[in-house]
Amino acid sequence: MNSKLKSRHHVQKQQSEFAKKILKLTESTPFSIIMAIVTIYALFGDDIRILSVDKQGDDVFFILTVICMVAFLAEIILTSICKPEYVFNFYFVLDVISTITMILDLGWITDTWYSGDLSSAAQIKSIGTASRAARKAARVIRVIRLVRLVKLYKHARQQMEKEQQKKLLQELLRQAQQNKSSDQQAPQQPQIQAQSNLQVVPIVSNNEEQRGSQNDIEQSRTPDKNSTTSNLKTSSTTSQAEDQIKESLVGAQLSDLVMRRVITIILAILISIPVLSLDTYQEMISSYDSGIYRIYQFRNNDSVMKSLLQQYAQFHVSEIFPIYSVDVKLEGDSNQKLHEWSYSTNPEIFEQPAYETKNQYRFSDLQYYVKSEGSDLQTYAAADLVSYNQTNAILSIFQTVFVCIVLAVSALMFSKDVSDLVIDPIEAMMQKIEMIAANPLEAVNIEEQEDLIMEELEKQQDVEKLKQKEIEKHMETYVLQRLIMKVGALLAVGFGEAGSEIIAENIKKGGSVDPMIPGKKILAIFGFCDIRNFTDATEVLQQGVMLFVNEIAEIVHSTVDSMSGSANKNIGDAFLLVWKYSPNDYHPDPDNPKSLKLKNDRYIKQKGDMAVLAFLKIITGISISKKLEKYKKHEGLNARMKDYSVKMGFGLHMGWGIEGAIGSGFKIDASYLSPNVNMASRLEAATKQFGALILVSGILKQYLTEECQKQMRMIDVVTVKGSIVPLELHTIDMSIKNLQSKIKGLRDKFDVSQMTQKESKKFRVLNRFKREDLMKKVQNNQVSVTDLFATDDELAAAREPYTQVFYETWKIGFDQYIKGSWGDAQQTFQKTLTMIPEHKDGPSNTLLEVIHSCGGKAPKDWKGFRELTEK
Repeated sequence: MNSKLKSRHHVQKQQSEFAKKILKLTESTPFSIIMAIVTIYALFGDDIRILSVDKQGDDVFFILTVICMVAFLAEIILTSICKPEYVFNFYFVLDVISTITMILDLGWITDTWYSGDLSSAAQIKSIGTASRAARKAARVIRVIRLVRLVKLYKHARQQMEKEQQKKLLQELLRQAQQNKSSDQQAPQQPQIQAQSNLQVVPIVSNNEEQRGSQNDIEQSRTPDKNSTTSNLKTSSTTSQAEDQIKESLVGAQLSDLVMRRVITIILAILISIPVLSLDTYQEMISSYDSGIYRIYQFRNNDSVMKSLLQQYAQFHVSEIFPIYSVDVKLEGDSNQKLHEWSYSTNPEIFEQPAYETKNQYRFSDLQYYVKSEGSDLQTYAAADLVSYNQTNAILSIFQTVFVCIVLAVSALMFSKDVSDLVIDPIEAMMQKIEMIAANPLEAVNIEEQEDLIMEELEKQQDVEKLKQKEIEKHMETYVLQRLIMKVGALLAVGFGEAGSEIIAENIKKGGSVDPMIPGKKILAIFGFCDIRNFTDATEVLQQGVMLFVNEIAEIVHSTVDSMSGSANKNIGDAFLLVWKYSPNDYHPDPDNPKSLKLKNDRYIKQKGDMAVLAFLKIITGISISKKLEKYKKHEGLNARMKDYSVKMGFGLHMGWGIEGAIGSGFKIDASYLSPNVNMASRLEAATKQFGALILVSGILKQYLTEECQKQMRMIDVVTVKGSIVPLELHTIDMSIKNLQSKIKGLRDKFDVSQMTQKESKKFRVLNRFKREDLMKKVQNNQVSVTDLFATDDELAAAREPYTQVFYETWKIGFDQYIKGSWGDAQQTFQKTLTMIPEHKDGPSNTLLEVIHSCGGKAPKDWKGFRELTEK
């Protein structure tokens, strides 16, 4: 039984794969072009045949018609295989009918219907009747053939959409290149500056490359370095330009319904014209019939008959049906054959025909008018229809073109209002929901970008678009769109990068909300920073403490974001910041498969540099902040803490962590659990012991670039509580006093409180674009972020007092300390303690205290590191 089920499943899977391949074939551009050519021939081919060739050239067109029928039949079969819903539906029936009608374009078949013996009265009568019926039927049949225009319309619409998307892609790429050029002309540093002319481009976060299920190491859903670079290139130009808006089910059904009704109405009107005309069912007596009857009446009077024959022929000269020949059986003639009068016998009477002999005419090119006595043929005339058929062919071409226009305009007019009011808003909502599901953090950006587009329209004074936008603002669908984006933005801001997977998974799967999805192991840089003397500040500021923390958070979060990091936790006076590595950036450690090891590529090391520089820029940003300056002059704070200023400590460490939801179904926090997170917190706490602003672990240092490592100073080797592995501690020295004395004027680079709403939106969008642009340049190794140590005036000023002499002296003393020569180390550290003017060196002071507490000598069991007793 199981084998049968497996076999059935295998067959279904093979059928599914086969159907997908066929669908890909039928929707491919070459196939669409071929079917478009075939459809155009089906509409105009027979008319072109009549206008361009004679009877001898018909066979070529008949062969082409057979090929077209085969192509249409193949299309119907292939579409039926890949789209089961197509079978026996509206379009299937139309396609089958239109294909069958092409049989009437095959002269090999139709000629047998109205051909026969011209010596038989019954035969020649049937020829004339069949000829007239065929001409009338052709008009109705050609109308049915027009259903093939639906294929052309759909193909043209798809091509127009693709062209529009291509143009949009090219335009966005051009705008991105312009921004790139302007960035290259300015100093290459991740500083956000407002620009007067903002080019709005889609921003795609790197968070997408963090997703995927993994155990110790994730199975990457992101590209490797090169493909990631490619994705980042397209992120600022496509995202959703290349990935076109997916047609909603409602939109598809409404569009299909509108198209069906338009086709039905047009076909009903066109078919009803001949069907409801008396001429279709009854041939009216004309001069052709009455004239041949008069000739028949006087066939026994040769002179009168010839006179009537001459009048008959002359009367129809230059008419739509000129008389080709008249055949009369003369009274009393023993010869049973009819006597023929034509241009070849009487050129002065008849109009010059299209062809010399009847054999050169198609059966459809001659119309017969007959008079007989019973089955005995007495008289008949043959009218030349060549000119008539050619005129009909020209009119048929114009009719086809006209119906094309009517069909397209009608479809657009019928569907435009429905599209504008219902389909487009619904598809826009679905697109935004899908974007939130794919990348929740993107929701924060979309709304502001749309507002900027509206403002650009105002700038361009596009009155029509502005009117349309104003109308849309009052629609319920517009309110729903805005609500979706606001909810998405709040989710993204509330959950952060660590919660993006929770949001995405719950949106994708639908049904009930399940926030407790399993965690996943990642490799990241964890940064921890803490506001000094926060308890005292809280007691003094009271209600104002929220504003105090948020003003600091604005600097911290904005700086970290500009350096491609993300804010995770805000724990009162502390902030947890994270720089996640892509799964392609690391691999299992060959020596310990359970551990993860970073690759040695430069762009990976530069990610670590960005984390270090982000913390340094936070230090300088807080030190020269205009908004935070007021707290220096706050009477309560200065009374509690003399010469108060906002200070923070920073710790940076790298390692694995488990990302996921912490809590229960009642309340969760999207965060990280790992000893490495705790280590970052301990490093931050240790900054107080060492009198340093920032501590970086030796583990992280080894994954930084050489340029960044050169800026660091190793200040101790310790073991922390709960670990026996020695850990190097490094710092980057910063002189806040020198920074404040060198920098003229306070500044807040990320402050939007003084900007107008329009300026603040523009500023944030540009900020995000510069963030992505910097990351793209890092991926391509087009920029070295450590150049900021030389090009950034704030970092240069803060680092200026720390000379090469100071570091060489410190290295001598630190080597002595590690080797256990504490007496010599003590003398050296006493020098470095005061080498920096107006600054007491914290690490020198700490190690002097350690040496003093041990009596100036290293312990007998000294191994080059000590235990960090304080947590």
